[in-house]
Amino acid sequence: MMKSKKNDCPLLENPVTYDPDTINLLENAEAREYWLTSLDEMVRGFEKKAKLLNPNKADAPEILRKCREQFHDHIENIRKEPLIVKPLSVRTLLETHQTILEKNGFQDMWSNQKERETLAAFTQFKKRMGDIDELLDFYQKWAELSKGIIAGNVFDWGAKAVSEILEKTNDFGLHHAMKTVQQRPWFIDNVDVWIKNLREQPYHSALIFVDNAGVDFVLGVLPFVRQLLIEGTNVYIAANSTPSLNDVTYSDLQRYLEMACKKCNVIQQSLLDNKLIVIDSGQRGPCLDLRSLNADTYEVMKKVDLLILEGMGRAVHTNFNAKFKVDCLKLAVLKNAWLARNLGASQFSVIFKYEASSNKSIS
Repeated sequence: MMKSKKNDCPLLENPVTYDPDTINLLENAEAREYWLTSLDEMVRGFEKKAKLLNPNKADAPEILRKCREQFHDHIENIRKEPLIVKPLSVRTLLETHQTILEKNGFQDMWSNQKERETLAAFTQFKKRMGDIDELLDFYQKWAELSKGIIAGNVFDWGAKAVSEILEKTNDFGLHHAMKTVQQRPWFIDNVDVWIKNLREQPYHSALIFVDNAGVDFVLGVLPFVRQLLIEGTNVYIAANSTPSLNDVTYSDLQRYLEMACKKCNVIQQSLLDNKLIVIDSGQRGPCLDLRSLNADTYEVMKKVDLLILEGMGRAVHTNFNAKFKVDCLKLAVLKNAWLARNLGASQFSVIFKYEASSNKSIS
């Protein structure tokens, strides 16, 4: 992979004023206290899952105990003096937790869980593709794909409400998620406009920043990507450099697409023809800071006319207010009740935000 200095996103309408974070926790005391408490509890919950998540790592409970204590101390220090962290946001707090894990020698605490969920999701992959292919009407097909990519985003172990559901049942799947999320019309529902524009002017190249492993990627993202490929769009899929929660990493992405090739000729041929390309985003957390792109991602962004940001971390905690020179989809399920209320919605409300570019001639 190319190595270079970090680069600003070439697709930002105004990179000078760009701020990735939707909520500044230094300026909002109520939000600060909520997220300090919430993330502290989340990390405490991870410690309780140590043996379950890492049955072959004998020292996992002890390592995660140390990580939890160090993160808790960090939270308490911020409570005493918030200005010690600038910027202070959900993004920077999650990055700090990841740094603590790495410093204690714990690279990917969710690797076993991601593998189990991904393998299970692939058993349903062919059926999902078949269901999509049976829909001959352009609008119906893309409406179903849009529902699927949204429902898939429910599967996030970093969200307390979701982890409680997943811990209670082993058979919670995509169709269950479709019933769990808000029914259309969604909180932000630009699906009809998106499909109309897609039909009138197919895209040349799309870049999607993906979120969770398992159902999210396999049954939500991949069918969406596959149909873009069928429509003639080249697709770049970007994943994190290093592990964070149950997010897909670049190394995961390569392996998952090898699995997909065995079940889907479109994906297999697109990879061979370089119409489907995976890239390392250079990011290390569940959020997305477009001021710190590596050279590969920077160069890819100059080629695309569609940007897709998937998940709360990349599309709501960060980049919710960002404006781009190309068409952009911001897709997420609001799994956090406080965040949903803060935006004027309710828990499990859906954001399908299509923002058209003023420049439609990029190719």
